[in-house]
Amino acid sequence: MLHSNYLKQLDLQDIVVFLNLFEHRSAKRTAEIMNISQPTVSYCLKRLRTCFDDVLFASSHGVLTASTKAEKINPYLRMVVESVNRCAEDINAEGISSIAKVWRICAPEYFELSLMPTALQRLIRNNPNVSLHVDRLSRDLPVDRLLSGDIDLTIGFGPGYHQMHPELEWEPILTDSFVCLTSIRRSSDEPNLSVDEFCSMPQVFPTPWISEKNMVDSWLEKIGRSRMVVARANTYHACLNIISTLPATLALPSRLVKLLTIPEGVQVFEPPLGFPTFTLDMIWCRERKGSQDLRMLRELMQAAAAENNP
Repeated sequence: MLHSNYLKQLDLQDIVVFLNLFEHRSAKRTAEIMNISQPTVSYCLKRLRTCFDDVLFASSHGVLTASTKAEKINPYLRMVVESVNRCAEDINAEGISSIAKVWRICAPEYFELSLMPTALQRLIRNNPNVSLHVDRLSRDLPVDRLLSGDIDLTIGFGPGYHQMHPELEWEPILTDSFVCLTSIRRSSDEPNLSVDEFCSMPQVFPTPWISEKNMVDSWLEKIGRSRMVVARANTYHACLNIISTLPATLALPSRLVKLLTIPEGVQVFEPPLGFPTFTLDMIWCRERKGSQDLRMLRELMQAAAAENNP
């Protein structure tokens, strides 16, 4: 019996994988026909097995054998795909424009604020039938989803702030530095905060970043110093609201200053000398490097970053 909760986890690609496995009895051949990686085929089959509570295909000497349940559900799943194809043909015959593709990205708030508007402008202008879906990046890279093809591209911070997988590749697309925003009255007129001054200020920290220790605290640890973080917030806007109501300091990426509303009474200063800089990196599955969609998506990110470079 099909479980409704599991059904929500399936998508059309899973069903097409099933039909190709049923017809060709080979995971390798299925991957070639669908232009996807074998790990993606395995990932789809795992979801199908969970959904239908059955092994579906057993391997014997490199050849897949369909189970009794797979034999029974095959005509129904084939009908699903044929119905979708028929709908697409009818829509195209009527001249109705539709979203043909969805590119899925996992990225931090920094990307959504700095590059996503420009990327969307270019996407709408050059690829009007492509939709961009962005999942919020958490502390760890979504390695399994990249390898399975569930995510096309991940945007993360570097260099060295993500733990890379041997089947992933990466490329930096821009470099940024920090400024310090503070609502604390200073006794010095120097444009840079000193290390002593910075460490003595209560800090607000935007989280999460892709590392066990964020880049600022890692730098402070290297020079034998530390800071006091009084609050962690999920967005840059939330951090700005906090320092507008209590005396505190925020280390903010420089590119975001012009994109956010700086509260009245909050001043912007240069960080201590030697403060870390960072890159924004694209990360993708090596097996999909030859994919035309991935190439176009990477080119879109590169163009958006180039347009936003000062």
